[in-house]
Amino acid sequence: MELLVVIAVIGILVGTLMPALQMARESSRRSACSNNLRQIAFAMVNYVDARRYLPGWRNSIKNYSTVKAQSSPADAAVSWTIPILPQLEEPAVYQWYAVYEASPSVAATPPELRIQTYRCPSHGEVDTPSQLSYAVNAGTGGEVVDERVSPATQYAADGVFLDAVGNVTADPLFDNSRRTYAAAKVSMKDASPDGATTTVMLSERSGPSVPADISWAMNPRVARENRGAISRNHTILQPLPIGSGARTKIQVINPSADTRPLPSPVPGNANLDDWNVRYPSSHHPGAVNAAFCDGHVRALRNGIDAWVYCQILSSAGNAASAGVKDWQQAINDAGTLVPYTFNPADLVR
Repeated sequence: MELLVVIAVIGILVGTLMPALQMARESSRRSACSNNLRQIAFAMVNYVDARRYLPGWRNSIKNYSTVKAQSSPADAAVSWTIPILPQLEEPAVYQWYAVYEASPSVAATPPELRIQTYRCPSHGEVDTPSQLSYAVNAGTGGEVVDERVSPATQYAADGVFLDAVGNVTADPLFDNSRRTYAAAKVSMKDASPDGATTTVMLSERSGPSVPADISWAMNPRVARENRGAISRNHTILQPLPIGSGARTKIQVINPSADTRPLPSPVPGNANLDDWNVRYPSSHHPGAVNAAFCDGHVRALRNGIDAWVYCQILSSAGNAASAGVKDWQQAINDAGTLVPYTFNPADLVR
């Protein structure tokens, strides 16, 4: 009888301690994830200091891009994950791209290599060794970049990272990522003395709805209207078109099949089928880690309003596209849209 009582007490204690232990483990994983984001942001800053421009979400890199362009043009561009490898103390992996040949003699190729900094510990183990848990702020991404239109165009203020391979126009509202880091420091609608502190650089994108086979070594593809966050592009984007219904109901953080931003796509319309990789997401309860352009990392709450999210993805309000400006409005007590003035308190959980 005494033994049964002791076993019962031990069972109760274990049952009581397990949730606390799980919370402690998750807290440790979340801290490791934040540190990964901080390291990537620091690598971006060092890259800019050396070159005076940001890497794009789509880049050309020698010799890899030159060789690939001959045999597989669609695979010639590389993601933002490649140019910053030396800054992440991965020079050997970067060298694989720099000396790339048509028939590589290197035994291990990037798709077979794990870079720990690119993986959130809460993401879980998957069959993809080169797992990627993070994505950069591309604003509207390449959504106005269309391979059927020449020259391609992008809004400079819609996000921070642009397509460094596509063409640009002479219009000052358009630019490519060959711009100085100062572009991300422009105040957003004069709401902050330094927009870098309130402009997202990159965030987690590894929630339960995100495909488990996303690799940092994937080759990004040209994006088309309303479809720019396909898994290969490693980007997070501005909200989709408002559509019907109350915009307050549109969830942009940790979307799931039940809380997706828009209803199911119209049959035959494939433009809205990338909702699961368009927005920040994570396995952390209630929040997603994000790094801002000044290098600091903080958690974005799952319940963040869509117009707040839109504002922190816009690097300069006066050069934003019409779609972004539309989202930079909030609903007041009277139920009408009014210009939204960014308040850092809106990011607090």
